[in-house]
Amino acid sequence: MTALLRALLAMMMLCVAPAAQAKIKSAEQLKADKAYLLVQVDPVVIKLMGTSRMVTGILFAPYDVQKKQAGPAMMALNDPITKDGKRRLFLLEIDPGTWVITGTGGSGASLGSADTSFSLGSYHFDARAGEVLDLGVFEPQREETDNPDAKLTSGKLIGMMFLHQRIEPVPNRLAIRPRADGDIAVPAWLASRPLVQPAFVYGGTFGNSLGGLVNRIDGKDGRGRAVGTATYLSKPGQPVVEVEAGAGSVP
Repeated sequence: MTALLRALLAMMMLCVAPAAQAKIKSAEQLKADKAYLLVQVDPVVIKLMGTSRMVTGILFAPYDVQKKQAGPAMMALNDPITKDGKRRLFLLEIDPGTWVITGTGGSGASLGSADTSFSLGSYHFDARAGEVLDLGVFEPQREETDNPDAKLTSGKLIGMMFLHQRIEPVPNRLAIRPRADGDIAVPAWLASRPLVQPAFVYGGTFGNSLGGLVNRIDGKDGRGRAVGTATYLSKPGQPVVEVEAGAGSVP
């Protein structure tokens, strides 16, 4: 490849790649006309001949509820504000409006955990200017499957290690829970600010912009789940409360 061609390709990548956010390190960097997502992302845990933990990113995008369209996504994967092993705490700057959790990215496909679009049904939520939304703890998980080619076995693991074989990937799903004791501590400069627990409204659908595997955010458990069910994240350490959307204020 010639130097000129390499330069042209690099310029093309700069045009299509999303702009990287500067890491927020102090309250002075927070802008009144922006909203912020605070989220802990845990690794995908695979138990097979021991326990493996794979760092996986979470994708968020602006969402048009009426048109069922998701805009360009941003991913919580790199540059956390703090971390503990493979657990990471992110603070993402976003424009106010309605946002949807669009999927997972940066997954370990060699271990059968694939980048996944939650286009079949996900949570959307509203973010207002000046708010820091505490989304809680996100736990991406490998979806259960009946496909023998995708099941994790010690034989497949040995084949992957010595014969360069791959495990057939399956979609991810996502478990969400409020922050609790033992999770990553919120930095003091941020913990002193009011943190808003949003209402996650279930049923957001959109096109599969990732072009790969698709799933519901809650996987097989989401089959038949009522659209519009809102899962309210309670205060950290308290249980999640589910109510019908529009049925009243947050308990």
